[in-house]
Amino acid sequence: MKIERVLPDRTISLYQDGRLNELLNGFRKAVQKHNTTAVIIGDGRSGMGKTTLMVQLGISLDPNFSLQKIHFIPKTFLEGDETGKIGLANAKKGDFILFDEAMLISNRNAMTQINKMIIQAMSMIRSKNIYVGFCVNSIFDLDRNLVLHRADLLLHLYGTSLVDRGRFAAFFKGRDGIDRLKILYIQGKKTYSYSKPHANFVGKFTKEFVIDEKEYEIEKQMGVNEFLKSNQGKFFDKDKVILKLKALNFKIVDIADVIGYSRQRVQEILKMYKVKIETPES
Repeated sequence: MKIERVLPDRTISLYQDGRLNELLNGFRKAVQKHNTTAVIIGDGRSGMGKTTLMVQLGISLDPNFSLQKIHFIPKTFLEGDETGKIGLANAKKGDFILFDEAMLISNRNAMTQINKMIIQAMSMIRSKNIYVGFCVNSIFDLDRNLVLHRADLLLHLYGTSLVDRGRFAAFFKGRDGIDRLKILYIQGKKTYSYSKPHANFVGKFTKEFVIDEKEYEIEKQMGVNEFLKSNQGKFFDKDKVILKLKALNFKIVDIADVIGYSRQRVQEILKMYKVKIETPES
């Protein structure tokens, strides 16, 4: 179905799966009328469109949703900051606060820090009338307390190829009383399998990125930069970070600034992995 949302600077019009829209309407009523928070998780491998879909949900649920409510590092997600970022601590009724883990170049040690953040977050959101979203590579990496006791919906993005995007499977506790999200986590964690149980439903979403993509990329780069500096690179294989940022079309000069390497060193690493480069600005 088609939905429209009036934002401060424009009107958004996009397609939204009808069953997903009905589910979100239920979340909206629960958050508005009861002392509760709705927790939504979007997962799937890199490139499947997790952020695209979750931002669409943000626009759908929160009329005032903006880049100020998207976070790439645990600190601002929990606390907000002086630049106007709205985190859990300063969120108001009806806000959709999104943590985009994709920024942290998914890594086991990084996930340890994210899960510590989640434990803190659980106590903060208990009595808030808000929506909280998490973008992660796999739900099985998340703290079990979030998944088993606080999460309301998993949207698992999948495709048959690297370019097959726009599909999701929804897992939640249905009207039949079966909590497919909880069952999936318990049964699938050992092998990272999404095969059982069957999803409540499957749906499609559009590729429309409903916030300013250039501003998003700038914030994303700043998030990587701050996280790397604050942790002195100890959570990351820097070669992997360089390859990931290049795949995201970051310029070599910007990658060098984020990593703390010279442009020449970044070029050498890309050549070592046989990544095509043209100029330091490419």
